[in-house]
Amino acid sequence: MIKLHFAPGTISIAVAIALEEAGLPYEAIKVDFASGAQTKPDYLAVNPKGRVPALVTSKGTIITETGALLDYIATQAQ
Repeated sequence: MIKLHFAPGTISIAVAIALEEAGLPYEAIKVDFASGAQTKPDYLAVNPKGRVPALVTSKGTIITETGALLDYIATQAQ
């Protein structure tokens, strides 16, 4: 299953909307910026940049750029 790492109030909402519109199943994982979760080793293992969005595909590939994420979702929805 696709895993979307997101934070409220960020551009990651665009990826969540695209996933919903495409009807693709995914797990939403909130990254709590207020507590500094983006700087912790667990999240940095997903995205060393410490930013959202980050998407882990069902094959384990990690994509971290919004444009690439939207392209991936469009491809999967076809």
